[in-house]
Amino acid sequence: MDNKTLVSQTGQARGKLMRLKQDLGRANGNLESATRNRIVGGVILLIGIVALIGFLAGHSQLVGVIAAAGLLIGGVVLIRALMKIGGTRRSIVTMTDSVANAQTKLDDLKAQSPSGVVPNSE
Repeated sequence: MDNKTLVSQTGQARGKLMRLKQDLGRANGNLESATRNRIVGGVILLIGIVALIGFLAGHSQLVGVIAAAGLLIGGVVLIRALMKIGGTRRSIVTMTDSVANAQTKLDDLKAQSPSGVVPNSE
C-alpha cells in the first residue's frame, strides 16, 4: 500500500476511534443519569410504601392519596430508569467492542508503515 493511502486510512481509523470514544463517554453519562433516576424513583416508592402503611394503620384519606401517588410515580420512575440502565449497559458493551476493534485496526495500519509511525498522523 502506498504512503498516501496508508495516511488516509490511518486518519479515517483515528477519526472513527475518536468518535466511538466520544459516544462511549455519552453513554456513560446516560448511565449515570439513569442511576440517579433509579435512586429518586426508589426514594419516592419508599415514601409511598411508608404512606401506605400509615394509611392502613388508620390515618386520614390524605395519607392514602400520598401513598397512591408515591407508589404510582415512584414505580414509573424506577421502572423507566431500570429499563434505560439495561439498554445503556448493552450499548456500552457493544461500543466497547467497537472501540477495541477500531484500536486494533489503527494499530494494524500503523504496523504497515515502514517506520511504525505514519507520517503526518500525529
